[in-house]
Amino acid sequence: MRSTITEALREMRGLNTTDAGRLRGIHLRYSSRSLPHQALSGTPQPWREQLDHAIAARGAGTVTADSPEYVVLSDNAVVAVLTVAGRVSLPDYPLSSNQAKHQDAAARALADLYRHAIRNLADRRAALDGREQDAAAEYESHPGGALRVAPSADPTNTRWVLISAALDDARHTVQRACGADPDHVLIVTASGYGTYGRDRHRLSLDVLCAMHQVAATHEVSLCTVGNWLAAEGATTTDITPPAVVEQFARAYIGPFTDELTYTRYRMGQLGWTSALEAAGISDRYLDSLAVNRDWFTHQVRQVDSGSSGRIEVFHRGWPA
Repeated sequence: MRSTITEALREMRGLNTTDAGRLRGIHLRYSSRSLPHQALSGTPQPWREQLDHAIAARGAGTVTADSPEYVVLSDNAVVAVLTVAGRVSLPDYPLSSNQAKHQDAAARALADLYRHAIRNLADRRAALDGREQDAAAEYESHPGGALRVAPSADPTNTRWVLISAALDDARHTVQRACGADPDHVLIVTASGYGTYGRDRHRLSLDVLCAMHQVAATHEVSLCTVGNWLAAEGATTTDITPPAVVEQFARAYIGPFTDELTYTRYRMGQLGWTSALEAAGISDRYLDSLAVNRDWFTHQVRQVDSGSSGRIEVFHRGWPA
């Protein structure tokens, strides 16, 4: 099925095979054995021969960090190659103006892969390097939070670290693990940080440290903080650490067994329960379920805390 250029570039960021006509992306992990010979017909030598050899070796089971993982073609000429190690290589032979545009767009897409695509590459890189525990840790529980990090220039060379609310300590921890300036480190996985840690495209240490601060101050889980941030749209909107700390304090109401428990608590807080009792009116005349639906639709939201038997309730909307 043909896609638009925009759709194809989005698919490339997930390392999915895609076809936009003159621009195509092919994930060799799944397509190398069935790659038609004419697919590389517009690729000049010696690149074509080198790629043919590397793709054939890969298909025969010889995979190294430098093996091609994903190729982008424009008019049947390879204009970009992503290696198993996650590095982008750009051919230096002459290109048409259209091919040059395709190459530039593809290079930017492959340099900004979705985190799940980087994780898949990092898992295979870990196996190649004899660090299977790095991949296995993806499937372990990290209730206190854990980060899988790598140098931005070598995004599949990952290590796991634990951080706290102290940003300076976190930066030193990441620097020691990666051997790179913490400002040039990619957070591949943030485990235990709720929906925010899972769905945010790029994560920053300062915000994650602020999440630790909030969790400790309010005695909630990191999962709660991350789920609240995601519910308020922070996965697609930039936020600052001070805003996280301040807005959580304003929004957070507290833990409750379930929504109705909060609704009854709030009705008592507003004086509704005592007013009914003083008037001798049974509370069965008050539709608590309707009140509950209205409040949790318009005024408050419940956030999964990551533990059974408890929800966290917040004022709805990023507070002013």
